[in-house]
Amino acid sequence: MAGLSPDELKAIRAHSLKKGLENFRLSFTSEHLTGKNANVIEQLTSEASGREAKDVILDLILAFQSQPAARIIRSRTGNGPLSGDIATFYARLSSNLVQSKLVGPLLQLVITQKIGVTHISDIDIWAAVLDLIARTRPLPQPTTPPQSGPSFTSSFQQTPWSFNTGNFADTSEHRNQVDGALKEELLPGLRLDIPDFVPAVFGQVLQLDELAEEVFDKCQGGETPLYKQGSGWTKWPPSAKEELVLEWLQDLTKRLVEWVTDRGSHSTTCRQVYQGPTVYLDGSPIKRKMDVGIVIHHGQSKSEDGIEEKLSTPISNWAEILVTGELKSNAVLDGQTPAWLDLATYAREVFRAQDRRFVLGFTLCGSMMRLWQFDRSGSSGSSSFDINEDGFRFIQVLLGYLLMNDKQLGLDPTIQQSDGKCYMEITRNGKTERLMLTKLIKKQALIAGRATTCWKAYRDGDESKTSLIVKDSWQYEERSEEGGLIKEATDKSVRNIARYYHHETVQVDGKNDDTSENVRKGLMKKCGGTTFREKSFIDSEAPASESLGRTQSRSASRKRSSSSTRMAPPPAKRSCSSLRARNSRTPTHNRVRRRVITRDAGKTIHESNSLVAVLNGLVGAINGHESLLDAGILHRDISHGNIMLTEQEDDGFLIDLDLAVRMDDDAASGAPSKTGTKVFMAIGALKGEHHNYMHDLESFFWVLFWICIHWNGPSRKRRIIKKFEDWINKSIEELAMLKIGLVLEDDFVKKMSDNFSEYCKSLIPCMQELWKEVFPGGNGA
Repeated sequence: MAGLSPDELKAIRAHSLKKGLENFRLSFTSEHLTGKNANVIEQLTSEASGREAKDVILDLILAFQSQPAARIIRSRTGNGPLSGDIATFYARLSSNLVQSKLVGPLLQLVITQKIGVTHISDIDIWAAVLDLIARTRPLPQPTTPPQSGPSFTSSFQQTPWSFNTGNFADTSEHRNQVDGALKEELLPGLRLDIPDFVPAVFGQVLQLDELAEEVFDKCQGGETPLYKQGSGWTKWPPSAKEELVLEWLQDLTKRLVEWVTDRGSHSTTCRQVYQGPTVYLDGSPIKRKMDVGIVIHHGQSKSEDGIEEKLSTPISNWAEILVTGELKSNAVLDGQTPAWLDLATYAREVFRAQDRRFVLGFTLCGSMMRLWQFDRSGSSGSSSFDINEDGFRFIQVLLGYLLMNDKQLGLDPTIQQSDGKCYMEITRNGKTERLMLTKLIKKQALIAGRATTCWKAYRDGDESKTSLIVKDSWQYEERSEEGGLIKEATDKSVRNIARYYHHETVQVDGKNDDTSENVRKGLMKKCGGTTFREKSFIDSEAPASESLGRTQSRSASRKRSSSSTRMAPPPAKRSCSSLRARNSRTPTHNRVRRRVITRDAGKTIHESNSLVAVLNGLVGAINGHESLLDAGILHRDISHGNIMLTEQEDDGFLIDLDLAVRMDDDAASGAPSKTGTKVFMAIGALKGEHHNYMHDLESFFWVLFWICIHWNGPSRKRRIIKKFEDWINKSIEELAMLKIGLVLEDDFVKKMSDNFSEYCKSLIPCMQELWKEVFPGGNGA
């Protein structure tokens, strides 16, 4: 049986409870089963029962403690044998720190096995003992929190937790929260000086080499050349002040667009350099400005007579940003935190506002340029180069950004438009189906992570337009497919869970859409680059250029052979193997995009129109969780975003089995980490205990607690209570201590009264009862 080792199973079989509990059963039968009272066990375990009834319960616990198997079965809440846990439980039960009624189910099993009405094995009874110990374990005091071992109900190995900017509990975001979390999200996988970065990113832009060579020659021609070998760009501002660099960059880009347009390539006419260091961009709950970038052109158009006309629509939304950029006047900031973190915040906003697989960007620190790519596995950067020393590569990069098509820029090609309507196509049961997307339901705002996005949709051709829910997420390739678990749950008739329709791995260019091969073109396999934390402040040895770079001839000649300008990789000054060794401690893990479609639509619990609806949603979700357990599946990610309410608000159901596991799995998934919304996580889960169903049930408690703190009622602005808002910024250790202090307080009811919104205070009695159930004893112990 899952959770018991071979030695433990052997001990259970060798020491039968039929003999071991014989004396207790005989005594119980003679004293309590002689009458016709069918509720004898309920009466014995009632808190109103007297000392005699309590002694019966204590005798049962002593009987289990004396069993030989109890000295062999290991503890799931600490070190040593289970007999030690039973002794502790006996002491707490005797001191009224644990309610007698919690022993009722175990007593029922013991007596039912004696009667023989149903088949109950010794393994079932020992499982109940272990479960009782796990559920009633004393919470550690805040000053000396002990380490806890795995609980019985979770025999699989634990996958470590990680947190990112997609884990905020609700729509409230603050810049100081996001920036700190974003740094934590990206640092583990951040790589610089990636070899072959330029050819991988720009290699699919047709005729880019040829065009860049031609344009760069024009930059060096004429009586007043824009670029001179040996000195660089003639109008480059030596101070590298932001406003001067922006003006220079915009003038140069306009010239490039004119040359390319005259040559016959017209795709550049819809692009322009963005200048916006003083303008807040719409499309985000956080006010942010972006220094520079490439955007959709709205500045001018041509009338029928060819005269350029100004358009009144300014660039003011993250939805129009194609390439992000960040300027710093000091070259020493190249590759350092201020530059890449600012750029990362812009990339996160682009991901939020657009359907993106990845986002491209650049930093220009003084005259040092570095190219970046942000995707669901993290961030990677090219080697830096001086645009004054390597003018050709600068032109190559600018033209690349101007000429790229939507897919090359990172937009999702699987989401298409027809007659102004968005749709995607799937292959279901061997046939192509078109799903019309009618509403964006959820979009997780983050860079590296699952990046879950959900749409409401219907099948094209379905006259009833029955709602479907489409969910895209980027999963670690090692993790079990969520779609398979949902199908299994549906096949087993699990109730109060979104029902299965279809699932698949998303295809782009006929291949699985993953970060390693499809998005990054295998770059991370070739060589890992330099980890950010191992990057020196200023490299003593400059990395080799990726195209012409600093090794190019300083000849005054404006012509160069085609072989010298192609994007073939040059000899590297640092070997790939040495770089790989430097990165061996923090590998970049592959993520694959999976699409899951379910039949049931609804609304999130925070869209409820009444407190009754909130409770209906919670009860329905708890029923769904129990039904999942009966089917052998543990959810492990209970949060308010995963609890749905029916449109009629009379029932609730659970969604999102991303982190769910089959209870009979004997090992972790192999994924490097799992993520969750930590404000809803159980105290034991925060402290590193192996996840069991009681942790999930405790998460339901924290969901309702969070709602009562923040909800002012339907359609009203949420409350902001700083001490609870700060939970998202706390480490998991700090948050565990805060929660322990909260539930251990004798005046928990007063704390609810002080902190709950006026609208939710009527739920205090409900919360108090739930508190007693989740933390047995009624005082958090």
